[in-house]
Amino acid sequence: MKYPLNNLLWIEELLPAEIEAVPKHGGMAYYLENKLVLIVVERAGRLRDHKGVTYPFELWNGCILPIEKKRQNAFYLKLPLLENHPVNKNWLYSPSDSENFEDDVKLFVREVIKRNPLLGLEVKFMTRPKEQEPAKKVKKSPNKDVKADKKRENALITAMLNRKRT
Repeated sequence: MKYPLNNLLWIEELLPAEIEAVPKHGGMAYYLENKLVLIVVERAGRLRDHKGVTYPFELWNGCILPIEKKRQNAFYLKLPLLENHPVNKNWLYSPSDSENFEDDVKLFVREVIKRNPLLGLEVKFMTRPKEQEPAKKVKKSPNKDVKADKKRENALITAMLNRKRT
């Protein structure tokens, strides 16, 4: 398998040893303690379009910080050059062609090493539904006292109505 990173491989060297790397999204996804904490993507070409919108930066060449949407403001204060990634609302993005890319990446990695609780998205594991025992069919005994004979009941009602008319 071709390793998805060439020029941005130096980022992986900065990460802590206990981090797990998995090829994903055309790059490498990094997990720490069941959290997706960083995605590094490096794709050749000028991919600037997504769903008919053209962006002023390459969408798949840089670092993606997975952070819940409601927690992103804290990172905007530290790194004002971060962009919202158009593919996922929970991703902040730093394109590799930005001016301070290396410094920004070092700051990201520092936050990962500190285990910043704002950083990362919990991994959702697919669980199989528990096998349920087949429900036991309970036979209901017909309640003979409640069940009424409709023919008798209808005959009684018609007889009563006929008496009132006459």
